[in-house]
Amino acid sequence: MFKKLEIFPEKIIDINDGWKRSCTLVFTGDQIRKQETLWWEYPNGVLKLSSNDCDSYLLASFLIAMKEGVDIYIHGSVSSELLENITELQKIWAKCAPNIYKEVAIEVDEINHNHKKIDKAIVAFSGGVDAQFSAYRHSKHLASYATQPLCYGVFIHGFDIRLSDKEGFKLAAKKSKITLNDINLESIEVRTNIREVLSINWEHYFAAALASVLSGMNEIAGIGLIASSEPYDALILPWGSHPMTDPLLSSQNFRIIHDGAGYSRSEKLKLLTDWKVGLDNLRVCWVGNLTYKNCGMCEKCVRTRLNLLTAGVNNPGCFEGNLDTNILKKVILTNDAVRGEWILIAKEILKTGNGIELLQDVKKVINRPSVKWSKLLPVGSIRREWVKKILGKNK
Repeated sequence: MFKKLEIFPEKIIDINDGWKRSCTLVFTGDQIRKQETLWWEYPNGVLKLSSNDCDSYLLASFLIAMKEGVDIYIHGSVSSELLENITELQKIWAKCAPNIYKEVAIEVDEINHNHKKIDKAIVAFSGGVDAQFSAYRHSKHLASYATQPLCYGVFIHGFDIRLSDKEGFKLAAKKSKITLNDINLESIEVRTNIREVLSINWEHYFAAALASVLSGMNEIAGIGLIASSEPYDALILPWGSHPMTDPLLSSQNFRIIHDGAGYSRSEKLKLLTDWKVGLDNLRVCWVGNLTYKNCGMCEKCVRTRLNLLTAGVNNPGCFEGNLDTNILKKVILTNDAVRGEWILIAKEILKTGNGIELLQDVKKVINRPSVKWSKLLPVGSIRREWVKKILGKNK
C-alpha cells in the first residue's frame, strides 16, 4: 500500500514543431515503489511555461492521490489560489464519493502568489455538441455579459482518440480545424498520455484532465472554457464536470469556467442548426471503428440524432443515411447522467411534437435496466462485433 505521492517536474524539451513538458510521479510505501511519467506536447505557437510550474501536474494527479489515499509532495511551484481551490474540491469529492476518495495533504516546495492577466480565452474542443455550442456562442457574442474573448480551440490527442490512432486523430483534427476556422478561432492540437497512464474513472476525471491541458497554456490565455455536460435542472454528483467543481480547478493566473449549463443538449443543438459547417462536422462518437466520424449506431450517436430531431433537423450532414429506429431496441444506458439525457429527450419530444412517433421507444430505453456488459461491449464497437461472431450471432 502506498503512503505518499511525490511529483517531480522535468525540464521542458523541444520536439518537432513544438515542445514537451512532463513530470514524474513517484508512489512510495513500505518496501514498494511505483513510478509514472506524465507528459503534454504543445505546438510552437503556444508560449512555454517555466519548468517549475506545477499547476498542471497537481490538476492531473490530485484525484488519483485521493483514490490511493496518499499525501502529495510537489517539488516545484503551485499557484496559491489553486492550492486553496483543490483543498475545497477535495471535500466535495470525499463527501460525494466517500468510498472512493479520501482527503489528502498537499505540500509544495514553493507557493506562487504572482498574478498575471491575459485577456484571451480558450475552449476545450472535441468537436462534440457541448464544445461546439460553447465555441459558437462565445465567438458570435451570444452570451451577453458572460461572453468571453475566445481566441483558440484546443483539440486533444490522447483522450477520446488513443495516442496509437494517429490517422484517426489526423482526420478528426482536420474536421476540428475546419469547424473552428469557420468562426475565426485558431485550432491548437495538444497530445498527452495522462488518460492512458493513470488508472482512474474517466467519468470522474475528465474535467481535471482538461484543466491540466488548458492551464499549460496560461502564457497565451487566462481563461479556459469547459463545456457543460448537464443542464442546471439535471445536475449529477459525483460527475467529472459540474458548475460547482469546475471553477475550483482555477488558479489566480488561469480561470476555468463551466460553460453552457443553462441549456439542455437539445437546446444547444437548436442554436447550432444555424451553423451548417458546425453541424456537418459534428463528431460525437467514441466507440465506432473510425474515430474521426460518427458510427450512427452507438448510444451517443442515437441520442444526438434524437436531440437533432427534436430541434427540427432530420438528416444532418454529420450522419450517414436515415435514423434506423430499430436501434432503439438495443440501446442500453450505462449511468444516471446518460439516463438523464434521455429523460430530457422525452420531455423535448412532448414539448415540440418532433419525433412523437418515437416517444414510446424512447421511454422503453429510459426504463430498460442497465447491464454491465453494455459498458464493456457498446453497440457499434469492435469488441461487441467480435463477441457476437464468436457466439454465432452475426448475421
